[in-house]
Amino acid sequence: MVASALVLGASRGIGRQVALTLARAGYQVGVAAKTVQDAPKLPGTIHTVSNEITSGGGHALPISCNVRNPEEINNAVSTCIREFGGLDFAVYNAGAILWEKVIDTPLKRFDLMMDVNVRGAYVMLQAVLPHMLERKAGRILLVAPPIYSRFFRGKTPYAVTKVGMTVLVHGLARELENTGVSISALWPATTIESHVTTVKGVPPAYFRKADVFADACLAIGQEPTERLNGQALIDEDYLRSLGVTDFSRYQCEPGTEPPRIMPRHFPSLRVQEEDQVTIPDSKL
Repeated sequence: MVASALVLGASRGIGRQVALTLARAGYQVGVAAKTVQDAPKLPGTIHTVSNEITSGGGHALPISCNVRNPEEINNAVSTCIREFGGLDFAVYNAGAILWEKVIDTPLKRFDLMMDVNVRGAYVMLQAVLPHMLERKAGRILLVAPPIYSRFFRGKTPYAVTKVGMTVLVHGLARELENTGVSISALWPATTIESHVTTVKGVPPAYFRKADVFADACLAIGQEPTERLNGQALIDEDYLRSLGVTDFSRYQCEPGTEPPRIMPRHFPSLRVQEEDQVTIPDSKL
């Protein structure tokens, strides 16, 4: 049976490349995003990405999906299951961002980030889990960072929403143990080429092609075991763990490695009393 995937937030940037990479690897791909019409200031739609896939011989299904609307997320999931005969891999790449201090972040913008980042991911999880648990198979990936204190600096409201996604990964992983279904988080080690880097004129020496993230995403989706369940991974580090040593093909400026923006090591969140039960499950 041909593998299938749903990528939410797939109209441009990392999401677009993830969809293309999965399709090249043989996945049937649900290309889901809010953008259905091209705009001069924001190029890329579910249709342009789907056309890229199909023109290369792949199978793509464009799905209009505003992740602030739970019904549209549920529809994206059910459409993929119906059209593909199942869903093997679900990727939540949709995101809202504002890097500002608490005092400079309006409540309306904070609500947007909470809706798109945390709530949207939660809705997708509730939509895909019944299907994957019934099949006793499935991989879920949220684009979210490891939890560490420096990430909060200068962008606390945004960090609250992204770390909230990571908490979902760590917490849900415990519920998924020995089910055949696993969830992971993935975050880039360096800045990634995007529409924003182009508009702002960031020199190519400072970022990598989105392929590096997409290749790591593909490897997570294809992992045959549950060993990545609950892990918050970094694209470069995970690829190196698989034996990748040459990252030159990901360089946007040939011969120049972009600076790493993520720490080399992350703190453990485990405590000595990790498995101590303080309240019986039956009382919760």
